[in-house]
Amino acid sequence: MAQHRLKAVIFDFDGTLAPLNLDFSFLREEVSKIALKYVSESILGSLNHYHILEMIYELEGYLGEKGKIFRKEAFSKLRELEVEAASKKSLFFYTRGVLKKLKETNIIEGIITRTCIEAVVTVFPDYKSYIQAVVTRDDVTRVKPHPEHVMKILNILNIVAEEAIVVGDHPTDIIAGNLVGMKTLGVLTGRTKREDFLKVGATYVFQDIRGLINLI
Repeated sequence: MAQHRLKAVIFDFDGTLAPLNLDFSFLREEVSKIALKYVSESILGSLNHYHILEMIYELEGYLGEKGKIFRKEAFSKLRELEVEAASKKSLFFYTRGVLKKLKETNIIEGIITRTCIEAVVTVFPDYKSYIQAVVTRDDVTRVKPHPEHVMKILNILNIVAEEAIVVGDHPTDIIAGNLVGMKTLGVLTGRTKREDFLKVGATYVFQDIRGLINLI
């Protein structure tokens, strides 16, 4: 931060501002059921190493004209399951307090998430009181760790990468931020260990987002 004053904080959502309670194995099973209406088990099996969204993107491209239909159906199912999971949780008890302190110091705040806006609103109905922009998977062609996700919100907020820090609970957050030259902060409130954040080049690793206050 030596050359550029911190002007914006870009948060991940699940696992960062709210507990991560998604069963990704179940989500994958449900999306796979839809995918098998379009492709064989062998084709689907060749994508086992992809995350769920990346698997959907790859199949969309593979299916040609039917790709958009598949993507719409898969995302509709994901949205249903994500909103259901969101209805069973709340923000971390300290989240609003941290966001309020950042706002009081004139820090711009945004959210980038691989989930849908409906899930965010379910957990955080008053997000507009703190957050100036939210970019979900539906707002980009490729989600984090692809840099498009980060660049989109920086453009919306009219902030250059060197003036912002991305905060998340997963290596994808760190990788995306690093790719565009942002500072990055890993939080241990998800399922990622400190050493795994350091392996992907996190600038900072804190127990949770309250550590941000020491950087302002």
